[in-house]
Formats: sequence, C-alpha cells, structure tokens
Amino acid sequence: MVFEGANFGVVLKQLAAAIPPDRPALVHGERVIAWGELDALTDRIAAGLMARGLRPGDIAGQMLRNTPEYLLAWFGCVKAGLVPVNVNYHYKARELADIFTRFGLKALFVESDFAELAEGAMPAGSHTIDVGGAEWTALCDSPLGEGFGVHDDRAALFLTATGGTTGMPKAVMWPMDQAWAAFSIGVWQRAPGTAPFVAASLEDQVAEAARIGPEHPASTSPLLLLSPLMHGAGQFTALIHLLKGGTLALLPAPRFDADLALDEIARLGARGIFIVGDAFALPLADRLDARGDGAKVLASLRTITSSGAVFSPALKQRLIGHAPHLMIIDALGSSESSGTGIVITTAQGSSGGGKFQPLPGRETKLFDENLKEIPPGAEGVGIVARTGPLPLGYLGEDEKNAQTFPVIGGKRWLMTGDRARWAADGTLEFIGRDNMCINTGGEKVFPEEVEAVLITHPAVQDVRVVSLPDPRFGRKVVAVVQPAAGAAPADSTGLEAQLDAHARAGLAGYKIPRRYIFTEASLRLNNGKPDYKTAQAIADAAPG
Repeated sequence: MVFEGANFGVVLKQLAAAIPPDRPALVHGERVIAWGELDALTDRIAAGLMARGLRPGDIAGQMLRNTPEYLLAWFGCVKAGLVPVNVNYHYKARELADIFTRFGLKALFVESDFAELAEGAMPAGSHTIDVGGAEWTALCDSPLGEGFGVHDDRAALFLTATGGTTGMPKAVMWPMDQAWAAFSIGVWQRAPGTAPFVAASLEDQVAEAARIGPEHPASTSPLLLLSPLMHGAGQFTALIHLLKGGTLALLPAPRFDADLALDEIARLGARGIFIVGDAFALPLADRLDARGDGAKVLASLRTITSSGAVFSPALKQRLIGHAPHLMIIDALGSSESSGTGIVITTAQGSSGGGKFQPLPGRETKLFDENLKEIPPGAEGVGIVARTGPLPLGYLGEDEKNAQTFPVIGGKRWLMTGDRARWAADGTLEFIGRDNMCINTGGEKVFPEEVEAVLITHPAVQDVRVVSLPDPRFGRKVVAVVQPAAGAAPADSTGLEAQLDAHARAGLAGYKIPRRYIFTEASLRLNNGKPDYKTAQAIADAAPG
C-alpha cells in the first residue's frame, strides 16, 4: 500500500506523536531509548546536519555496528532529506575510497575505531562523524532553530549497498513509497486464520501502532535483531518493525554471540528474533544442545525469521526441538526484491512441503536464459522474477540495470538471480544463485543444493561447494569442509567415504563432489554469509 506521507521521516514523526512517549523503541543491553526520545534525538541530528551545510539529496553513510547510533543516524539523515546508505565496517582504505567515489558520499558516520581509516579515505570537504566523539554529542544537542521541519518529499530515497557473492557493492536505489509497499510495512497480521489489516492511510498506520499492547501481534515485547544492520536483511527488518511502532532490541556486543543472544531472549522476554540462515542458526542450536535450558530461555519466543542465506531444514528442526511452539519463517529475498517467497515451519511440518511459496500480491514467474517464461507445471529450471513495487535500480549502473530490471511483455521485472523450478503444487523449489552455478560436463550444479545435503551430516560443521579444473568435464565439483568439533579428519579417507555415501543418498550423480578438502578455517564472512572466495582459495592451494 502506497499513500501520501510514506516518507519514513514523516512516518516516524507521526508515530511518535501518537505512541506513548515512554514506550521503548530501541533496546541495547541496559540502554533504552523510548519513542519520545527517538523522535527528539533524530530531529536534533537532522537540524545539526543541515546546519553543517548538508542538503537534501546528499548521500551519507553509516559505517556502524549494531548500536542505537546506527538507527539514530539513519533517521536523522532521512528527516534532513539526506540519502542514507549502509557501509560495511570491515572495509579497508582501498574499498572505502571506491565506495566514496562511486556513491558520492558527503558524510559518513563511524565508530571510533574506524574514524582514522575513514578520515584518510574520505574526499576533501566531506564530513566524518565519530559517534563516540564530541562531534556526535554536539550533533545530538543541536538546536532545532526557527522553521525546522522534517523533509517530507515522497520521492525521497535511501540506498542499500549490496555486494552479492563477488565484486564491489552496488547501491540499490529504493524510493521510500516503493519500499513501503515492497516491505509490506502497512500490512498488519491479525490472529492466525484471519485476514491481515492493510493500512490505507498514514492515519490508519498511526492508529494501529498506537493501540499496540502486550497481546498485540506487534507487541512491545521486543524483536531481537541478531543480523547486522549494515546488510539489507537486517536493515529492512529494523525499518519494518520500527515503522509499526514496535520495540527493536540489539545485541549488546560487537559481534554475534550465541550464548548472549539466548540470555537476552530470556531477559527481554523477546517474542521474535531475526537471523541470517545457518550462520546464526547453527551456533544457536549448538549452544541450546550444550546448555540444556532451551525450554526456559525460549519460553517467550514465538517466531524465528531468517532471510539472506540458506536455512537448512535440519537446523530448523533442531531449534523447534527445544521449543515446539516456535514458528520459523524462512524468506527468500534480496536487497533488490525485499522478498520473493516464504516457507513457514512449525512442529507440525513446513508449508509447501518445505518449498518456497510466492508471496501474495506480487506476480512471480520463472524465465529461461532467453527471457521466455517457464509456466507452472512445465519442466525446467529458470530465474525467479517478480513485478510489483521495485527499486529504481542500481546507482550509476546502466548496463546492470538493463540486465536486472528488463521490460518483458510491457512490464518491468526484477530478475532476482535465484534459480528455481516449479513444483506440482505451485510452490518454488529453490536451487541456488545463478552467479554461483558450476558447469560440469554441460550439467549445472548449484552449490547451495549440494551444501544443503552435506551440512546434515553430523561430522560437518560447515561446508562450501566450489569447483576446480577438470580435463574431461571442464570443472569438477569440490566440497571444502569444516569438520564438526571432535570430527577432525585423522583418517580423511574414511570421512570422505562417509560424506560421499551421504551425498549419493540425496543427490544426482553429477552433483556429487569429486573431491573433499578439509579445513579448520571459517567458511563464513564476518557478516555470517558464505565465504566462497576463501573456500575457492583453499581448494586452489590444496595439493593434488
């Protein structure tokens, strides 16, 4: 639903006027920022940015960890008419210089340990604001001044930097009114089995947010966001929850800690958590198994939502085993789509037999390499595409925009890059990412499909599937395996045989890894996503 006033700064302002000012908005350990304070602080930040010469349309980055300052800076920018963009806090000087040049940053919010690096890479005349320093304190204390008002242009943008699995990041340009519709911010879930309520106006949205109480589905019992705000999935989730008047909790630690996450769920009485697939689910399941207190610490929890990476069915079942009342929502999406399909898993089973159901209200199709539709019921693997509310495209990437957002049959489509086939019941069987496909002897192998089978073996902690040259088939499938604790390959031949038998029980012959390489190195990036670059380097360097 798109309506007047969908600018997120305007929405936040009107929500704050209707919500009790002492309702918690942001929770970070013992620190709590109430809705009244959130609105006042972001007003002052906006006024301070404008007083420093920044103007509507200028781009400002957030190179910040999961702290309230990230969201304070983000909404302060929006209220001033600036265009916020996430900046990966793992970047070094070369990568930062590239981002600043291509995105045209005029300001960057940083944490103190990034400040020196950022100042050295930022162009002359730009602003680097250390959220642990005096400049940030002054910004938060800025006077509003006569005539201050929230920038209310409905065409206002925000950028989401996305790097995918390779290459330097691209900036996805989201108009706020399209994002409002794409993220379904105005759609409120009612009791199970009843139709959702859809806000038809900003007044409807504000009224619904104001009536939140302990029994409301968007209860003030917090949503604990465990994934990084610097990535699209975490950023989108935070915006959706806050723009419904909810309470968002962040882990009070510089990086993910499974034990602390479980303790915070219990301390806060959290009703939901948001994660990014196996990278978070596996350590949570391991710690629950070791601690033996799952029923107690997960008593308040109702939902686990995941997006942005593979979430293995076996891990879903392990988590539900500790709390049979849980609902696990696994969403297929990207920074360009916000969401394409969904699987809901409970103790009773998974919707669509574990296959993704296209999201309602959006036309979803499969297209082959020639942009010819593969209709439901037809054989073949195609690229998942959808219409509906979409971003404008990538900032300054005309060639990539033409490929990713083609016009087919008079409609503009998003080619998600996800490969899938239609199941008989109209659900989508996800195969893998198009840009990770391995061509071996003319057959296409998707790493995620092979990994999903291997990860279920008890001797496997994590696994990435890559390829190596092969004189007969061109490329051969290779599994780079991080063994589980206590399963180190003293006899690699024996473990290889076990994994080979396990893979053959669930995969076609051409998908079976022709080689297994064992490593103690992490196969995840710092953000929890699969690290194929490291896996490929390990495979390339392995003897034999």
